[in-house]
Amino acid sequence: MSVGNRAGAIKYVLATYSEFSLVALLTLFFTNFASQQVLADSSITFIVISYSTFLALGFHNGAIRDGAICVDGEEKENILRLELYFSAFIAVLLVLSAIIARNNFYLMVGLFIGGINHLKTSCQTVFRLKGMENLLNTLNMAWASVFFVSFSVLTWLKGDMALEVRFFSAWAGAASLVVCALYMFCLFTLSNIRPSPVLMRELFFKILSSSKYLFLMASGLVVVLTSDRLVLNALDAAEKIRADFQYVDVLTNIYFLGMTSVLYYFTPGLLSRFSGKGGEHQDEFKSMASKYMTCLFGVALAFVLAITVFLLFFHRFSWGLLGILVSMLAVKTMPWYSL
Repeated sequence: MSVGNRAGAIKYVLATYSEFSLVALLTLFFTNFASQQVLADSSITFIVISYSTFLALGFHNGAIRDGAICVDGEEKENILRLELYFSAFIAVLLVLSAIIARNNFYLMVGLFIGGINHLKTSCQTVFRLKGMENLLNTLNMAWASVFFVSFSVLTWLKGDMALEVRFFSAWAGAASLVVCALYMFCLFTLSNIRPSPVLMRELFFKILSSSKYLFLMASGLVVVLTSDRLVLNALDAAEKIRADFQYVDVLTNIYFLGMTSVLYYFTPGLLSRFSGKGGEHQDEFKSMASKYMTCLFGVALAFVLAITVFLLFFHRFSWGLLGILVSMLAVKTMPWYSL
C-alpha cells in the first residue's frame, strides 16, 4: 500500500470510528435508560431499517464493483448517475410508506431512516469512486455530530419528551439534513452530458443482473443477523427476552458496522487490484488473508472483554446476557471469515 493510500485509510478509519463513537454513546444511553417495553418495541424499527436495504436488489454493491473496475470515464459517470437516481427512487418509496404508517411511530421512523440510508449509500459510492475521501469522511462525521448535538439539545430543552421520540427524531432529522445536502452536491458533480435513455436502461439492467449473487448473499446475511428478533416478535416472546436481545444487538452492531465500514473503504481498491491489473501473487494473498483472520479474532475477543466490563459497570451483567452476546458476535463475525 502506497503512503498516500495508507494515509487515506488511516484518516478514513479515524473518521469512521469517531462517527461510531458518537453514535455508540447515543445508542448506549438509549439502551441503558429505555424501559424494557421501549427496547422490545424499538426492535421493529431496527428490523425495518435492516430489511429496507432489500429494495436496492444489490444495486449499490454492483455499482461499487462495476465502477471500480471500469476504465471508461463516461461509463463510470453513468453508473454514478444511475446509483443516485435509483437511490432517490427507493428513498421516495420508503418515505411515502413512512407517511402512510405515521400512526405506528416505530414503523414510521424505521421506514424514514431506511430511505435516508439509501441516499447516504449513494453519496458514499460517489465519493469513493471519484476519490473524494475528504467528503466521504465529512459525510460520516457530520451526520453523527448533528445527531449527537440534536439529541443533546432535545434532552436539554424537552427533557419531558419520551426518550424514544427524542432518540429516533434526532437520528432521522440529523441524517436527512446532512445526507440530503450532500446528495444534492453529488448530483451537481455529475457531467452535463445526458446519455440516451436506452443506454442508461441497458446499463441499469446489466448492473442489476450481475449483482444478483451479491444481492442473495447480502439478503441472506441480513436474514441471518435479524432472524432471532423476527422469531421473537412473531412468537410474541416475553418483553424481557425481546428487550435483552435488542440490548445486545445494539451493542454488537457497534462492532459489526465498524468492521463493515472499514472493509467498505478498501473494496474499490481491492476489486481493482484483483481484476487483472497488478494482482497479488497467491502466496501474498494467503499471507494477507491469514493476518486478516488473526486480527479479526483479536478484535472480536477484545470486544467481548470490553462489553463484559461495560455490563458489569452498569450492573447489567448476567450469564444469560453474556451467552446472547457471544452467540450474536459469532454470527456477525462469520461473514468476514467467509470473505
